[in-house]
Amino acid sequence: MNTAETVTEKIIKKNLSITFMESCTSGLLASMFTDTSGASAVFKGSLVTYSNEMKVAAGVPAQIIEEHGVYSAECARAMAETVKRIYGADIAIGITGTTGNVDPANKDSVLGEAFCCIMFGNEFHDLHIKEDVSRLSRKEIKQRYADRVYERLRDLLL
Repeated sequence: MNTAETVTEKIIKKNLSITFMESCTSGLLASMFTDTSGASAVFKGSLVTYSNEMKVAAGVPAQIIEEHGVYSAECARAMAETVKRIYGADIAIGITGTTGNVDPANKDSVLGEAFCCIMFGNEFHDLHIKEDVSRLSRKEIKQRYADRVYERLRDLLL
């Protein structure tokens, strides 16, 4: 059993609900969660907001992106807060970062860097992921980020 399956089973057993707002992982976190039988009992839904416009349309304050950048802990936190508000889940996760290349439209992007916020109840748990991804494909980078998020979530559920 992998970490995501372990986490999903723990969340089901504890009867906690969960939601995601993903950018750089493009829905992989939600997909991994729903790979486990019974996930539908606690999975509220998720948003994939790859563009800044969609983050703002979903409810992330444009001011957060303007002041801190889309690749920031502040943006990840706002994403978690936004998706928690939309779905009303016990656990809400926001993740933003770069995969495969530095974003040519954003001077703040760093290859192999992602920011995640896990909102557990009303508590924020920030995760700054910084990896050497120079030899990895975009798919491998997304998987690496997702694995790190599930490891952190597992630790929070203990």
